[in-house]
Amino acid sequence: MSTNRGSDDKPEMEAKSIEDLLLDAFVGPLFDLPLGVIIVDAAARVRFFNAMAGYYLGITPSLVVGKHVLEIFPQAIIEDILSTGVPRYDLKEEVNQRQLRCSFAPIRIGGRVLFVAGFLQDHSKRVELESQLTRLSQKYDLVDSLLDNSFEELAAVDRQGRVTYLTRKTAQRMGIDRAEALGWDVTSINPACLLKEVARSGVPRVTEICGRRKGGVPVLVSPIVEDGSIEGAVCRSIFTDFYESEEFLSLVEALHTGSVGRKRLKRVSSSRFTFAHIVGSSEVMSSAKTKAERVAKGNSIVLVTGESGTGKELFAQAIHAASLRKNRPFVVVNCAGIPETLLESELFGYESGSFTGARAGGKPGKFELAHNGTLFLDECGEMSMGMQAKMLRIIQEKEFQRVGGSVTYEVDVRIIAATNRDLWDMVQKGQFREDLYYRLDVVNIHIPPLRARMEDVPLLVDHFIPQIREVTRGNVRGVADEVLDLFTNYPWPGNVRELRNVLEGAMNLNTGELIDVAALPSRIAAEMSHARDRIGVPWFTAAGPFPDREDMEKTMIESAIRTTKGNKRKAAMILQISRATLYNKLRKYRIE
Repeated sequence: MSTNRGSDDKPEMEAKSIEDLLLDAFVGPLFDLPLGVIIVDAAARVRFFNAMAGYYLGITPSLVVGKHVLEIFPQAIIEDILSTGVPRYDLKEEVNQRQLRCSFAPIRIGGRVLFVAGFLQDHSKRVELESQLTRLSQKYDLVDSLLDNSFEELAAVDRQGRVTYLTRKTAQRMGIDRAEALGWDVTSINPACLLKEVARSGVPRVTEICGRRKGGVPVLVSPIVEDGSIEGAVCRSIFTDFYESEEFLSLVEALHTGSVGRKRLKRVSSSRFTFAHIVGSSEVMSSAKTKAERVAKGNSIVLVTGESGTGKELFAQAIHAASLRKNRPFVVVNCAGIPETLLESELFGYESGSFTGARAGGKPGKFELAHNGTLFLDECGEMSMGMQAKMLRIIQEKEFQRVGGSVTYEVDVRIIAATNRDLWDMVQKGQFREDLYYRLDVVNIHIPPLRARMEDVPLLVDHFIPQIREVTRGNVRGVADEVLDLFTNYPWPGNVRELRNVLEGAMNLNTGELIDVAALPSRIAAEMSHARDRIGVPWFTAAGPFPDREDMEKTMIESAIRTTKGNKRKAAMILQISRATLYNKLRKYRIE
């Protein structure tokens, strides 16, 4: 019996030894893995449990071996695998307040499942980070929605000027895709944008953003400062339009000065006119406009010459509006309207206490106010020789000092100068510095007088009447033919300004819809009478008794045409007939 019992025991001992040997061979490399490892035998009892698994589950490994797996891992996953042999991977289990990522695989010998190996990895930090990212994303969406609905415009850049944030409204206004614009250099979207400049200089600026189909919205551009270092810039809207901003600024200024009841004059710091506002189709006017449009895109100094009343400031504003500086200040200085003693402080500003009556805190000059914009020097020929020398320096060096100050300021200003005087003649007489003349006369645009472009008079009349009607509240819609004839023969010494004033005066006195001769100033009718006397050509009316009427008509028409050098309008005026009648007579008598 002992022999039989011994023979029965031997196979059992051999089977256990093989199982133990397999387990020893398998678990040897698992001790040092940075994972929790559990090995369970076919009876669901723990055969191996490393230190990392004990750390994850909060159990001492030496106390676990030999226990049923459900005592340490209450989920029935391992028992299911022992019975089915199907592995389970990437399971998420919360054990001992830890977020574990678990995988279990069967170990087979001869098709029979002898063990199940489990691998545990702590993903608590990753899960926490994912949760934080989800919460941050939700907060970002909320903040993004709030910003979109709180600001008309909002955009931000980093210290290199690359776009880091853009509201949907701003992207739509600029006509760009919001997602694609992130990371772009902001000047590639809008070369005139101040965000990159403010991110570099740290100096806040106020400007406007203009869209393709919407007017300008005022924005404040401010630096983004972190720990004393400029990290970028942000531009945000404060008002929905400039009317609202002007009303607010007016109130702030009134409260600041303590004079709420005092009327505040509107300060214009931007151009109001473009080339579309310049009326005229004559050859000389078209040439001047073409030349001005060509130089507007650059930064060269422009000298605009012409008689008083020809529209020199209109050209200057149009050049500014067509330049890359169009969203920057346009500042006007009338050199003839400011006393010589005040002109220097007006141009360059002054420091506090620099002279009697100087405002506390000082005052910026026109050059400072026009920084990055355009300065229009009207009547520049009226400057003294001393002021001309100071003007020459700031043009050459692009820097200046305030009156009474010692700090040197750099300035980026485009200068457009204007004069009704012959500067070169003044140079020859020693009244104007030759070196300053050459500095100003880089591009010379001459505005012709009105008498040199009489064909533009009807266009100007049609342009001014609707404007003046808003002032006079009258019913004038145009001028009579005889009045238009007078206008096209009057020399207009005051140029376009005089024409507009004559129209306004006549529209105040006229009673009908067409301005008649009786409403015009007497000097114009008298001037035309003198003109006819100088020409010395008889005129006639349709009812005038003439012998050989047709021969007389033909002779008089030919004489009038020769006298006016082919100008049919003037010829019709001299003959006191309408242009339509003159054209009929020319065809009738075959006069070319």
